[in-house]
Amino acid sequence: MKFNFKLERLKDLKENFQDFARIELGKKIQERIKVEEEIKVMNSKIEIISRNFKSEIHDSIPIAKLTSLIEYRESLNEKLDNLYLELKKREIEEEIARNDYIEAKKEKDVLEKLKDKRYEEYKIQEKRLDIKELDEVARNAYHFNGGKKNGQN
Repeated sequence: MKFNFKLERLKDLKENFQDFARIELGKKIQERIKVEEEIKVMNSKIEIISRNFKSEIHDSIPIAKLTSLIEYRESLNEKLDNLYLELKKREIEEEIARNDYIEAKKEKDVLEKLKDKRYEEYKIQEKRLDIKELDEVARNAYHFNGGKKNGQN
């Protein structure tokens, strides 16, 4: 008799869910990393403009250029603030995806353990059947020989 796990299709489905959740988690991690890189670039731009601003202040510059530098720095700071909000959003999405993955993995693992347990029960049952068949063969051989041991007449 062949081992048949009745929940095999469900286990396979849960495994597919786990794979999908793992892929989604990977995507969310990459999205977060991308935003972090954008923040680094933006911080570098702000640092450069701040240095330029300080050097320009020491020189005499027209008000229009000074105003332009201030507005540019403010726009960079605003973009940086937006990037930090985006990063927070991505971190939340990543955490949700991580929780989904963990849940999918747990569900698949539960079914995998159930399958292993059922397989062990199946093996025990098969051994019992084999022993029963051997006992039956021995009993039949005993009765066939009339209850005599081999070699006795």
